[in-house]
Amino acid sequence: MKLTPMFKRSIVVLFVMAGLLACSKKNYDTKGCPPDQICTEEFASIGVQFVNKAFNTVKIKDLTVTNMRTNAAIVAKNVIDPGFAPDIYFIATDSNKSEFSTQGDDIRITATDAATGKTATAILKISGGCNCHILNLSGNNKIVFDE
Repeated sequence: MKLTPMFKRSIVVLFVMAGLLACSKKNYDTKGCPPDQICTEEFASIGVQFVNKAFNTVKIKDLTVTNMRTNAAIVAKNVIDPGFAPDIYFIATDSNKSEFSTQGDDIRITATDAATGKTATAILKISGGCNCHILNLSGNNKIVFDE
């Protein structure tokens, strides 16, 4: 059976449309978000690293992450630890997206240096909401302990 060029193009168009539909967000339950938004299948996460003034990594304890708009604690959900970055502390993932506004919220991160007992605090602005993925809008992912 010989396929005509028009038939071949039709099949290509159907596959492209099927791919676009497969990438679309099907379970969009956030009110006010576009129901036909197309997002990638990647899974985003935001992590921070704690360092001293010499930029050597610091082991921490008592990590707290708080959304300053809602005053709610943020606990990173569905963290996928690749194993090659043991000094990265994940503070949020795409599974936390509904805990942030679309425009972004200020997030306070506080931790204690396990060796010295000193505390460091930083503010990051993270967006989520109707966006496809969470994003760090501002703030440094390296948090420095002043010694």
